[in-house]
Amino acid sequence: MTAAKIFKSQFGTKSLKKIYSERIKKSGAIGIDRVRPSSLDKNLSTEIKIILTKVENGSYTFTPYKEKLISKGHSSFPRQISIPTARDRIVLRALCECLSAVFPNTKLQLPQVVIHSLKGALNSHRYEEYAKIDLQKFYPSISHELIDKSIKNKIRKPQFLQLIREAVRTPTVPEAKGGKNAPKNKEGVPQGLAISNVLAEIALSSVDLEMQKIPDIWFKRYVDDILILTPKGQSKDVANLVVKKLQALKLSPHPLDEPGSKSKVAPLSESFVFLGYQVGSKGISIRQESIHRFEASLAKIFTAYRHRLNTIRTPQDKQRAIAHCEWELNLRITGCIFEGRRLGWISYFSQISSTTQLRSVNHTVRKLVTRFNLEKLITVKSLIKSFYELQRGDKATHKYIPNFDELTVIQQRQILAISLGTALVKKMSDADVERKFKYKISRAVKDLEKDISHIS
Repeated sequence: MTAAKIFKSQFGTKSLKKIYSERIKKSGAIGIDRVRPSSLDKNLSTEIKIILTKVENGSYTFTPYKEKLISKGHSSFPRQISIPTARDRIVLRALCECLSAVFPNTKLQLPQVVIHSLKGALNSHRYEEYAKIDLQKFYPSISHELIDKSIKNKIRKPQFLQLIREAVRTPTVPEAKGGKNAPKNKEGVPQGLAISNVLAEIALSSVDLEMQKIPDIWFKRYVDDILILTPKGQSKDVANLVVKKLQALKLSPHPLDEPGSKSKVAPLSESFVFLGYQVGSKGISIRQESIHRFEASLAKIFTAYRHRLNTIRTPQDKQRAIAHCEWELNLRITGCIFEGRRLGWISYFSQISSTTQLRSVNHTVRKLVTRFNLEKLITVKSLIKSFYELQRGDKATHKYIPNFDELTVIQQRQILAISLGTALVKKMSDADVERKFKYKISRAVKDLEKDISHIS
C-alpha cells in the first residue's frame, strides 16, 4: 500500500473515532487548552469533521504543546516533555500509525529484546572489545532538514508532509505563559508526542542500516545510546566511523577521547552499563543504582501506609489502608500487563543472568513488612517468582502477574473498592467503573514507569 493510501485509510471518520475511543478518551493528559480528553465525547463528530476538513485542505495547525519538565538529576538539565491537546493527540496518533506503516522497519524494539540479543552476542565469544557512543541532546538536535530528507522518498502526499512538518515546528511552552505569539520550533523533535520515537528512528535509519552491513561486529542503537561489539583491535576504528556518520547528520555524539565522556572504547573484560543493565565478566545484572531506586519506591509505599493509619476513624478504614498497601506493594513487585504490554521493574530487568540481586530485594521487602508490623496482615509476592513467570513467553498464561486487560467489571469493582470504599463503588454504573478503573491503572502504571525512568 502506498503512503497516500495509508494516509487516506487512517484519516477517515471511522479510524479517528476508533483512535479517540481506544487511545485518547480515557487518558488523563491535558494540553494547554485544559480540555480533558473525555470532554470531546459531546461533540466528537464535529471535532473529527473539523480535523478532516483542515487536514484535507492543508490548513491544520497544532495548538502549542504544554511543557512538562522531568528531572534527570542534579547534574543535568531537565528533560522537556511536550503535551498536546486532546484533539491534536488524535491527529498525532493517526500520523504515527501512518508513519509506522510506511516505515515498518523503524519500530523501536523493547529494551529486553535488545539485551537478549546482546546476551547471545556475548555468549558467542566472537568479540573482545566494545564501543559505547552516547548522543548529546538527541531529540532537540534532530534537524528538520534531516527529517525531510529521510521521509521524502516514501512520502509525497502534500497533506501528509504538511502535518509532519507542522507537528515538529509547533512550539512547546510553559502553561503559565500560554502559546500566543510563541515562535515556531526551528530544530528538534518535541519529546512525548506519538510521532517522536518513530521520526527519530526514521531519521537515523540510514546509519543503522550502514552499520549493520559491516561484517564481524554486533551493532545496536537504542534511541541515543549506541553499543558495538568488535573483535580485538577494531573497536576504535568502528567507533570513529559511527561518530563521523552521526556528525554528518549534524548530531553531536559525546567525544571518545575526553575524560569522563559517556562515549568510550574498552576491552570486554571491563564492565559497562547499557540500558540500565550492568554487563561484565560475571554476566548481566542490574545496575546498583536501579536497585536502590526501586527499594526506595517500595519503602515509600510503607511510609504512605503509616500516614494513612494516622487518619483512620473506623476499623473499615484500617482494613482499606492495609489492603491498599498490599495491592500497591504487590503491583510494584510483579508489575502488570496493561494495554497488551508487560510493565514494571522486574519485567524490564527480565534478562539478568542471576537472581541473586532479586533475593536481596526480597529480603529488604521482608524487613520492611516486619518494621511496619504487617507480617500477619498482608501476603507479599516475590520478585523471584515474578521473574520465572516472565520467562514464559505467552502473556495470556500469566497468573501470578496481574493482567488488567482481562478483568471483568466485577473484578474491577473489587480493586476500586480498595481505594474508594465498597459503598461508593456499589453506586457506580459499569461505565463509570470501567472509566475509573482505567484511570486508576494508568496512574499506577506511571508510578511503575518511574522505577525505570532513569535507565538510559
